[in-house]
Amino acid sequence: MDLPFHLLNVFSIEGEPFSGNPLCVFPEAGDLSDDEMLAWARQFNLSESTFVTSVGDGAASGDAAVRIFTPGHEMPFAGHPTLGAAEVVAALSGGLDAVALCMPAGRIEVGRVDGGWRLAARPATLREVTSSGADLAAALGIDRMLVVRSDASWVDAGVEQLLVRLDSIDAVRACDPDAHLMAEHMTSPGRPPHVYAWAWTGPKTIEARLFYTQGQAVLEDPATGSACANLGGWLVAQGARDVSVVVSQGTAVCRPSRLLLDVDVAGAVHVGGRVETVGQGTCALGRGA
Repeated sequence: MDLPFHLLNVFSIEGEPFSGNPLCVFPEAGDLSDDEMLAWARQFNLSESTFVTSVGDGAASGDAAVRIFTPGHEMPFAGHPTLGAAEVVAALSGGLDAVALCMPAGRIEVGRVDGGWRLAARPATLREVTSSGADLAAALGIDRMLVVRSDASWVDAGVEQLLVRLDSIDAVRACDPDAHLMAEHMTSPGRPPHVYAWAWTGPKTIEARLFYTQGQAVLEDPATGSACANLGGWLVAQGARDVSVVVSQGTAVCRPSRLLLDVDVAGAVHVGGRVETVGQGTCALGRGA
């Protein structure tokens, strides 16, 4: 069976060809089973791969059903796969400027912006963190005094993640997480441990790192749109309105990325960034790959 795919860099930086978070989008995945999607995600071994299982026509030409898989499990929502899928779906539908992607977390509206795409995040829900500041610091491998414990929160705008604010950019860069302590203090029900460590670097700039575990290993994501959406939800809960923030991520893994976070006057959160197509091709392995 021939299976087309597209390779993209999402949240990339203009003029830096190897920036952003790499993504594979399979635009004709309607005949794949769940196990086959997971197998293809493992084959490409990127942080996520996106599978377009159906695309509308006529009045619904901008609608598409998508699934998102890491090499280990399905994600109900993820930011960079959403923006990359929008680029591919829009091209398949004749060059649209707006699409709607239906995924397990719900229907996500995505619109074209200069050089890329911007999604409208779902309203976030927050819940309290029970671990102490010392516990969070130990899991991140940094000194206790670097964690702003009062600002730590579980946030869910499509996929729940632990957000931990640190007191400086140096603290963010110093993180050296422990997989066992992450499992103890940074695990959301039904998901592997995830933590988004971030710090203000200016009035409208943030540096962040997203860590997660795979088995006993700690991995780092180059650019995490879902966590950026959660950060927007946290800012809204603090009273933020009509603000725009530039989030830098990925430098530590040699994939510098730039995410644009906007909170409008009504408190709606939008996450956007540059999307660049790297290439495309066709897989020719058997369906049991």
